[in-house]
Amino acid sequence: MRMDRIFAAAFVVLVSTAIIGFSTGDTGASFTGTTTNPNQSWNTQNVTPPASFTSATSAIGGRIDLVWTATASPAGGHTLTYLVYRGPVGGPYPTLVGTTAGLTLSATPGADGTYEYVVQTKIAQGAGFFTSGNSATKSNKSDRTAPAMSVTCNGAACSAGWYTATVAVVVSGNDGAGVGMGTATYKIDAAAPNTVAAPAAFNVSGDSAGHTVVYSGADTLANASGNSSQTIKIDGTAPTAATGVNSASNPGNPSNVDVTWTAGTDATSGVASYTVRWVQANACPAATPANYPNSAAAGNVTAYNIAPLT
Repeated sequence: MRMDRIFAAAFVVLVSTAIIGFSTGDTGASFTGTTTNPNQSWNTQNVTPPASFTSATSAIGGRIDLVWTATASPAGGHTLTYLVYRGPVGGPYPTLVGTTAGLTLSATPGADGTYEYVVQTKIAQGAGFFTSGNSATKSNKSDRTAPAMSVTCNGAACSAGWYTATVAVVVSGNDGAGVGMGTATYKIDAAAPNTVAAPAAFNVSGDSAGHTVVYSGADTLANASGNSSQTIKIDGTAPTAATGVNSASNPGNPSNVDVTWTAGTDATSGVASYTVRWVQANACPAATPANYPNSAAAGNVTAYNIAPLT
């Protein structure tokens, strides 16, 4: 009888020791769920987050590609999965982006902006699971917005009017809060398109009633804008002079002189106006403006009345 009591006391001590030994495996991991052994409510697995969160790389269309290193598997051959969480820079991280058994994940937030990510390691345990704490953080931009493109002519806003010489054109873009400008693409009239690092500077030359410059751009992720166009009109060639100039006294007013001429021509922009010059002298001096100090703008006509003359 006495030996039975001694044996029972020893059994109680052994069981208590086993429970204490089991419970002292607390490593800071968290347990969620239920198991067949209630004692597993204590943290009994050493689950660590990935040792290195390698990168969070911005990609086209607002996507962010995440890469991390593997966590060493705890004893017992458990299957590892990874939980990826997202939040603002500095946390917290309330959004579960996804769960994967791999070491990469692509995430596309709902709006452009800068986001931060953490990774947790997860192992199954009975009917529940253990998860590690957060890994180190990685952040980058979600950018799905193409840059806004613009064009200048000779360093200013392009004119709808005429230029009289070669025009220096610059196509540039503004990516706002995005990842930054990448390339600019342009084509002049029917020529092949050119793609260069933005901004793109080039010349448009040659007489034309309407050179057409088509341009677009993309940021460093290749988020591309649509095409825009700019018409540039150049006429660097002077019109031909008026010919067949005649003058005669006005029949109704002898102090007036009616001047007529044959129109000059201009193949590109057309003739806009004429300037009539005269001198009140009996002789006709050499045809220079200084020798004909009197002048009048006649518009696009072929006749003008000079009045009154002395």
